[in-house]
Amino acid sequence: MFRRRGRCPSCRRHYPWGTTVCPVCHVGLDLAGGPAPAPPEAIVFETGDRASADIVAGLLAAHGLVCAIRGSDDGLHGGFSWSGYWHVLVRAADEPRAQAILDAEIGGEADD
Repeated sequence: MFRRRGRCPSCRRHYPWGTTVCPVCHVGLDLAGGPAPAPPEAIVFETGDRASADIVAGLLAAHGLVCAIRGSDDGLHGGFSWSGYWHVLVRAADEPRAQAILDAEIGGEADD
């Protein structure tokens, strides 16, 4: 299990997990480690097939992008159309890069 190390805001030294006060400066250590990264929130792919969403998420992850899959599945549907929906999401800052990757790998939307 990863345990975050404390860092002194004054001298910037790192101390092992469990230390709460810098023994040199006698100030409380920064245990938070900075702000949390933004969650994936921008939809870059939508499908009715969970397997396709998994493939796209795997492709984006292979390029180093953080992504998530959200959706639903209707197990009682008769199969005449999509039985659910699946969205692949990335961080808003990564959306242009994700679109470029998807356009290069699976093609962009056709112009009418």
